[in-house]
Amino acid sequence: MSDQYTVLYVEDDPSSAEILRLYLAQADMQVVHFDNAPDAHRALQNLTFQLAILDVMLPGGDGRELLKEAVARNIPTIMVTAKVSETDRLEGFELGADDYVCKPYSPREVISRAKALCKRSYRGQQSAALLFDGLSINLESKSVTVTQQTPALTAVEFELLLTMAKQPKQVFSRAQLIEQVWGSDAPITDRAVDTHLANLRKKLGDSKAEPKFIATRYGQGYQFIARKVSS
Repeated sequence: MSDQYTVLYVEDDPSSAEILRLYLAQADMQVVHFDNAPDAHRALQNLTFQLAILDVMLPGGDGRELLKEAVARNIPTIMVTAKVSETDRLEGFELGADDYVCKPYSPREVISRAKALCKRSYRGQQSAALLFDGLSINLESKSVTVTQQTPALTAVEFELLLTMAKQPKQVFSRAQLIEQVWGSDAPITDRAVDTHLANLRKKLGDSKAEPKFIATRYGQGYQFIARKVSS
């Protein structure tokens, strides 16, 4: 894959859109911008994107519907919105957003997060898989197979799973997961980590009460527990 990423950017405020478009272009990202939900929806159906940056409140629709469509197409997604409460952020994560930036924001911060998300999502990997009892993790396609199904994981969900699966004996605290998946300076809360892991467990068909893959170690964090099998 080329190092240049095509970004779907949906923002109806002209001044905000122009500034971030310039910063994205300076970061060598190709920007496709829309100021309304219907046009962005058509673009998602007909074009290929490596990243989506979406506002929530849009003319002609709701950015959360665009988010769900982007997630279904395995497009890493950042929500950029004036809805700043923790409840709003957690709702975005529950719908599959990989990151969430509150307005007003620094364009440099958005660019930094966009680069980090693309790096996590498209980092070059050798063609190989990690194989466990009931689960395989494909490092090249960034996909998993569980009970002959291939659930659509977000970039963050895949990175959380891979981080833990690479060190199955380690119990990861929420702080350690934040540092390894988002970076130590990311404004990610413990509740956000729990939300992403709850989404991941649901997609894997895992149970908190009787886990097959990810166990909760109360007062400590999370641990990957599936038995590794030879390839």
